[in-house]
Amino acid sequence: MKKSFLVIGLGRFGYNIAKTLSDLDLQVLAIDIKEENVNKIASFIPQCAIADSTKKDVLEELNVSNIDHAVIAIGNNLQSTVLTIINLKNLGVNKITVRADEESHKEIYKMLGATEVILPEEASAISLANQMSSDSILDYYELENDYVMVKVVVGEKFESQSLIDLNVRNRFDVNIVGVINNGKFIIPRGPDKLHPGNILVVVGTKNKIKKFDNYLNE
Repeated sequence: MKKSFLVIGLGRFGYNIAKTLSDLDLQVLAIDIKEENVNKIASFIPQCAIADSTKKDVLEELNVSNIDHAVIAIGNNLQSTVLTIINLKNLGVNKITVRADEESHKEIYKMLGATEVILPEEASAISLANQMSSDSILDYYELENDYVMVKVVVGEKFESQSLIDLNVRNRFDVNIVGVINNGKFIIPRGPDKLHPGNILVVVGTKNKIKKFDNYLNE
């Protein structure tokens, strides 16, 4: 089942997160209090609405309690962000990522229940959206020509096998450039085995890495 996301605040940061998640074929509900911001994204995301997230009854009408992951990208508005976090927590949203424009706000948001707090300079919206698209992707770095480098966790149900047997390059057209096992980084060789819980550093195109991630964690 596809993960569902709620993006609140459709300025440049929120717009890019919402559009990237939608491009990844994930379910996205995008809202903003400003009509012009909603209109800009309406052609990309069918589920969007002009709505005030500081009002709990408005979020209830949008049925956000069924959302897997909410992103609050309101910007430099402490009061609105605080009220939105509280509303989402009260409505049972477990994962909440919040944009903070000031370092001093990070602890406030975390105390209120934010799962993750991001300062704009710490991660681009596009990279953050790709990272959030999969529970197994820990880090995501854009390179060039649609190529990316990611850290991805090997799933618990994965059956241990060597890189030779896995034949990653031919089967998935990606490259494993590093393996982290119990905090130790190694450059892997053919006979080395991958085990559940290993963290892999992988390079490839976005679509190819997505398929490889699905294989590791199906």
